[in-house]
Amino acid sequence: MQRRILKSAIILSVLGFICVSTLVAQNIEVKGRIVDAETNKAVEFANLGIVNSYMGTASDFNGDFNLLVSQDFENNLVRISAVGYKVRELTLKELYDLAPEPLKLFPQSYGINQVEVKAASKRLYGILKTASNVISDNYSDAYSSKVYFSQTVNGANTSELALNFSDETGYVDRSYSNAFEKRSYEVKELRRNFEPTPIIKGMLFTDEVLEFDVARIRGNVLDADVVDQFELSLKEEIVYNNDSVWVIAYSLKEADFATTGGSELTDYEGTIYVSQSDYAILRNELSYTSGGFHLAGRSAGLSSNENGDYKVSIRVDYRKKKDGKYALSKIEYLGKEMGKLKLELSWVVYDYSEKQISSVSSREYYSAKESDSKFWEKFKLPSN
Repeated sequence: MQRRILKSAIILSVLGFICVSTLVAQNIEVKGRIVDAETNKAVEFANLGIVNSYMGTASDFNGDFNLLVSQDFENNLVRISAVGYKVRELTLKELYDLAPEPLKLFPQSYGINQVEVKAASKRLYGILKTASNVISDNYSDAYSSKVYFSQTVNGANTSELALNFSDETGYVDRSYSNAFEKRSYEVKELRRNFEPTPIIKGMLFTDEVLEFDVARIRGNVLDADVVDQFELSLKEEIVYNNDSVWVIAYSLKEADFATTGGSELTDYEGTIYVSQSDYAILRNELSYTSGGFHLAGRSAGLSSNENGDYKVSIRVDYRKKKDGKYALSKIEYLGKEMGKLKLELSWVVYDYSEKQISSVSSREYYSAKESDSKFWEKFKLPSN
C-alpha cells in the first residue's frame, strides 16, 4: 500500500513538473532598453502595451524594460509610446528579435516651418543625426544585387556592363575600410563602342560612383560626428513616393576629408530627402568642385590637376526591398573638367537578392570580356 502511495506521489510530482515546465515554455520574456534615436539616451517611463489587452509594462529610469507574456500573443502588436516621441508598433516576436539591441524611438514630428528659426535649425540637425543613428535599423545588412553600369568618357567612348554586386556586411558598419573590403563586384556581360586599349582607356570608374553611397560610408552630411559643421535649411516638406519627406539643403564653407571623404573640395552643397515615417534617406543630390580628377579616386591626396577644376554633380536614390529594408537603388554622376575630361556614370540596381553571390569576392577595374549580343538584345532595365 505504501509503495502504491509513493508511486502515485512520484507520478503526480512528475506531472506537476511537466505542467510547470509547459507553462514556463509558453511564456515569452522580452528584456530590452528604449533610447532616443537622435541622442541614444535612455527614454524613461515609455509604455509598452499589448494591443487589445491589459498586458504591458514600462521602461525605468535607465530605459530598461522587462515584458513577460504568453506565447499566444507573439503575433500581437506591441504599442510603444512616450511623451515627445512617435508611437512605434511592432509584433511581440519582432520586439523579441530586436531586443538585444537598443530599441529606438523617433522624436515627435512637428511642422518645422511653424517654429522659430533657431529652433527649426536645431531640429534639422536632430533629424539628420537621427537618420544617421538608425541606418543600421533601416538599411540592409548582407545582400547582393544585379547592377547595370554605364560610363561615357568625353561624350564618345561608352561602356555598358551587367555586374554582380555583393556586400558582405551591408549598412551595419559604415567605415571606409569596411566599405572597401566588404563590397565586391564582377563583370558578367559587357559591350563597348571602342577598343579598350591601352588598359587605362578601358578602366572602369565603378568605385567613383560607390563613394557616393552616403548611407554606406561616413564622411558626409549623414555622419552624426560631423553634421554640425554643415549649414542646414529646410527647402520644403513634400510627399515623395507616397511618403511624407523633409527636403533639407546643406552646404559647407570649409570642406575637408572628415566632412566630405575627399580632398581639395569647394562649393560643396546638396539636398537630402528624409522620410518622416522612419527617417530613412530616400535621395541625396550633391554638387561640388575639386582641384582636378584623379584616377586614384576623389579621396586621393594629390596636388591639383593642371587642367583645371573638376565639377561634379551626383544624384543617389535608395529603395525599399521586399524584406522592408532599404538599399542603394541608383547613382547618376556627371563630372566635367575644364578643357579636358567629361565623365558620365550610371549605376542602376535592377534586381536584389538576400543571398550572397558566392563567386563575387573582388573588384574588376578592367575587363576585356567579349560582348554577348544575345544578352543585350534581351536585356531591359525595369521602368522604375
